[in-house]
Amino acid sequence: MFMNDLPTSASTALSMESAPSGPADQSSARRNAPRLTHRGLTLLLVAMCLVPTITIFSLWSYLPPVFEGQLEADARTTNLPSPEFYDQPFGDRPKVAGGQLHVLNKSDQVWTMLNIQINHFYQIYDRDPLNPGEERTYELDRFVTRTGAIFDLRYNPVKNVRVYARRPTRDRATFFKDFEQPAD
Repeated sequence: MFMNDLPTSASTALSMESAPSGPADQSSARRNAPRLTHRGLTLLLVAMCLVPTITIFSLWSYLPPVFEGQLEADARTTNLPSPEFYDQPFGDRPKVAGGQLHVLNKSDQVWTMLNIQINHFYQIYDRDPLNPGEERTYELDRFVTRTGAIFDLRYNPVKNVRVYARRPTRDRATFFKDFEQPAD
C-alpha cells in the first residue's frame, strides 16, 4: 500500500508517528556521539593553553643560543652634502645629485646574496659575488624601502649601514657601521 492510497487521515497519522519527538527518537549517530562535560571542557581548554606554553619554554631553555656571524668588512660614503646642508629647512634645500656607498670585503671568503641597508629602512639586494679584497660601489639613489620610497640625500643624511651576506659555509653574517653625525 502506498501513501497515496491511504485516506488523508491515515497519512497524517503516519507523518506524525515518523517525526522524532524526543532524545530517544534521534539518530543512532547523534545518540552515540561523545559528550563533553563542564569539567571535561575546562580541562581541555587548560591543556590547550599549557601544552604550547610548556613546549615553547622547553625549546627555549634546551636549544643553544643563535649566533650571528660577523663579516670582516668596511663601508664608506663619498660625494655627500656638507653637514651645513642639513641645517637648512627642507624646502630650501636644493636637489642633490650623487652620493655613493662603498663596501669592501676584508675577509678571505667570497660573499654572495648581499643585502645592504642604510638608515635601517633603505636597502638594495646584490646577487653578484663579492670576492675577497674587492670593493663595490652603490649609488645611494638606488636604495629603496620595502614600500618603494627612494633614498633621497636632500632629506636623509646617511646615518648607518648594515651589510648582510652569505658566506661559503652557507651561513649569514652581518656588518654594521654608524657614520659620524655632526653635533647639533
